[in-house]
Amino acid sequence: MSLSIDRLSPALGAEISGLDSNTEITADLADQLHALLMEHQVIFMRDFDLAPAKMTELGQALGTLGARHHSYVTHPDSDDVVIIEWKDDDLPDAAEWHSDMTYRETPPFASILKGVVIPPAGGDTLWASMYSVYDSLPAGMKADLAELEAVHDMGAFRTPAYREGGNDGILEAYTNAKTAVHPMVSHHPVTGRPYLNVSESFTRFIIGLSAPEGGRLLTELFDRINRPEHHVRLRWKPNTMAIWDNRGTQHYAVIDYLPNRRVMHRVAVVEDARQPV
Repeated sequence: MSLSIDRLSPALGAEISGLDSNTEITADLADQLHALLMEHQVIFMRDFDLAPAKMTELGQALGTLGARHHSYVTHPDSDDVVIIEWKDDDLPDAAEWHSDMTYRETPPFASILKGVVIPPAGGDTLWASMYSVYDSLPAGMKADLAELEAVHDMGAFRTPAYREGGNDGILEAYTNAKTAVHPMVSHHPVTGRPYLNVSESFTRFIIGLSAPEGGRLLTELFDRINRPEHHVRLRWKPNTMAIWDNRGTQHYAVIDYLPNRRVMHRVAVVEDARQPV
């Protein structure tokens, strides 16, 4: 299949043309999309109106599904498609820089997200390249970070857990969501490139450092992630689809659209079928 690629920023992101709702999900197409993900980290397709079953098929062509989110409902036509809906006085939980589910030992490889109901203005999503952030660090900081690991946990998801169940609710949520320790500098399993692996949403503590010392270092790193030279920004339209490699990117969903309604469909791909053993 012949696809057109428009690179959107030096750090990451490309818009792909040549796909529509009638596109057959083949191994060849999945190979092409995977190669584009490895190169651009996040790719966007306009007017790619896939039904839930076909979104699931695309996810399965990229790898193994199964990491369903502990807080969201699933689509009635497919348990592998999560419905993310915000409106009125809701407080969206993705307005923080994060990689999905890094509080798990093995976070999902990729996410597929489709715009279903888009507000008349606002509701954009930004992605940041953790390759780009890492590359921007001074050599001495890179050497220091290479020796460090950090604890990731469920972050702000403790708020609804506490409101619904108090202290026991938080304990149950932690048990279900899990917690994990990751190297602060990780290496992509396919490209081999180093990337910064901390986020303001889920990284809580640096192993071996005091809380004040670790907090100062994390704050400096979070500030670097916020710099726009590492970003690409998507203005959603209905049936716009984004696919991103969760290893080496973070994203931020802007919450400037309430009380308008925003509805998205998402499939999480846990394991990369093309990752070397």
